[in-house]
Amino acid sequence: MGRRKVDMRAPLFVLLFLFLVWEVAAPLAVLIWGSISSAEPGEASFFSFSHLTIDNFERAFRGGEFGSAIRNTAIFAVGTTALAFVFGAYLAWVVERTNTPFRKLITILVIARFIVPDILTTIAWTFLASNRIGTLNHWTSSIFGIDKPLFNIYSMPGMIWIAALDFFPLAFLLMSAALRSMDPSLEEASLVSGHGIFRTTRRITFPLAIPAIVALLILLVTRGITTFETPIVVGLPARINTLVLQLWQKTSTIPTDLGVASVFAVIVLVLCIAMVWFYGRVTRKTEEFAVVGGKAFRPRRVELGRLRWLTFAGAMFILVCALILPMIMLIWAAIQPAYSGLKPLTLSSIMHNSGLTLSNFTAALDSDITRRAFVNSTILCIAAASAVVLLMAITAWVTVKSKWRGRRLLDQMVFAPIAVPAILLGIAFLWLYLVVPIPIYGTKWILLLVYIAHFMPQAFRIISAAMTQISDQLEEAAEVSGATWWQAFRTIMLPLLVPGMLAAWVFVAVLSFREFPASVMVYSHGSEVIGVSIFNLLQDGSFGLLSAFGILMLLVLLLLIGVVMLIAGRFGLRERFKEVAR
Repeated sequence: MGRRKVDMRAPLFVLLFLFLVWEVAAPLAVLIWGSISSAEPGEASFFSFSHLTIDNFERAFRGGEFGSAIRNTAIFAVGTTALAFVFGAYLAWVVERTNTPFRKLITILVIARFIVPDILTTIAWTFLASNRIGTLNHWTSSIFGIDKPLFNIYSMPGMIWIAALDFFPLAFLLMSAALRSMDPSLEEASLVSGHGIFRTTRRITFPLAIPAIVALLILLVTRGITTFETPIVVGLPARINTLVLQLWQKTSTIPTDLGVASVFAVIVLVLCIAMVWFYGRVTRKTEEFAVVGGKAFRPRRVELGRLRWLTFAGAMFILVCALILPMIMLIWAAIQPAYSGLKPLTLSSIMHNSGLTLSNFTAALDSDITRRAFVNSTILCIAAASAVVLLMAITAWVTVKSKWRGRRLLDQMVFAPIAVPAILLGIAFLWLYLVVPIPIYGTKWILLLVYIAHFMPQAFRIISAAMTQISDQLEEAAEVSGATWWQAFRTIMLPLLVPGMLAAWVFVAVLSFREFPASVMVYSHGSEVIGVSIFNLLQDGSFGLLSAFGILMLLVLLLLIGVVMLIAGRFGLRERFKEVAR
């Protein structure tokens, strides 16, 4: 009698479900509980029902902080959404629907901006438009004789401008996909009827893209509510409070008020869940606006004539502001002598400044702080990407290939972190491991668990899309031949999933390497990562060192992406990356 096969699927499903409950539901439950408890995380009485109270909500709403934070958050989110949408939609229209020259260059620059961490470009814009050291203000003063600073980045318009330059690549990617998939026959009919290019675009093209536009606006508003880099770098010195900034201040600065912080966290969480729910409702109704049929077509490009150079100039203006100027300022700051202050970038300062040096790059390579941050980020990005990809490969099989009743709940658990801002997730994990007796608080392990929770939805989307393309017959044939489920999964499914898994691995690794908002809440001395170290150097006034360190980080990211693109041709990854972008 042969050995009886052991079916590992049920125990594996239970373990996976319990892990997701601990990784997603438990931290959020502790955070919500903290909003109605008078005890703080870490105290023995934290979970005592005798400490239940609504005093945290009363204190949060009592002063003027909450009202100003809500008002500023609304203005910031709406303003950023409007400007980022205009930038992204314009660039998408230029690239996908016009004969504007150098369209590939425009696309490459947008993708490059997508890679650059937001905290670096935010800091670079403080170099460009600060009242005291702003290069743009120096230029306007010397050229036009304007005595007072023309630009004030430490203001609400300044915050909106910087955040819009951070968000528009997302708008570009989504609008490009929408415009690329439209049947151009309606636009052609409009043009034949005598309507002009811009009227056709306004009356036909963009109305047909209403589902994509509404979904994009929801995503942009959500990012505006939850973004952290711009409020902490620009809003904090300008005393412009947002909900996320209040959340960080109540948790990380003295005196702390964890009860009120939890109230702000719950409010942000409710707002984000509502926006994600609304997004799901909108995207489910896209079939009502379907304009792609079974007939093959190629989107028509509008012949702009001489105007094509004007549209190119407009696109380059956006990209110069979003990418080229910030990079120039970071390089300029990086070659200044250490702690000498940042001089405005002018032709005279370049020609006559003999103090320019590469010492900041040497210091960045020699500094214990930056080297430790680089090593920590490298270890965490590799570990997080590997763990997430393995977990999501198994989860994708359960949700896509199995018939188990709990697969829908598992799917919802994996996608739940998409509605949780990074900084809020960091706070939730911080509080969880202050409460439970697991000694990972203050170590790199807590950072790893935060990264796994934060990046699961993105990896799951990529891997599940790859999983749906694999026929069930292959696995069934293996099981009929006597293979166990694990043998079939390991020898058939995983090799066929290599392109999708590798794409997901790279995506998670890059995002983990540059992650900042969640990390700043849970790091401790010795576990600093790159984003946290850049922020700490900014607070210390080490502009040259942080700029040099940021440039070195970008070079490492570009090297990583370059290596991946070399591998992409062999494994067929190029199409996977296009699917992710869309």
